[in-house]
Amino acid sequence: MNSVHLIGRLATDVDVKEVNGGSKVSSFILAVDRTQEEADFFRIKAWNSQAEAAGEHLGKGRRIAVEGSLRQDVYEKDGEERKAVSVVAKRLEYL
Repeated sequence: MNSVHLIGRLATDVDVKEVNGGSKVSSFILAVDRTQEEADFFRIKAWNSQAEAAGEHLGKGRRIAVEGSLRQDVYEKDGEERKAVSVVAKRLEYL
């Protein structure tokens, strides 16, 4: 089972890009409080209509809930293979 549920505040503005012949993807960082002094930061990606809605309605500091799944991407940078984990949103709920 690969399921993630997070509630937090956007630590960045939403970046929306067009990829793969017309699909849209948005990405942003979500800060989730661990304690009053500590937070964890997660990269969130949303696709197509959710990506467009996030770009229109969300901004830094906005509180949201995210339901999705973890995804590990592998890419190359400076000749080295790198890995990055992100949350692919299935549902965004504006709080």
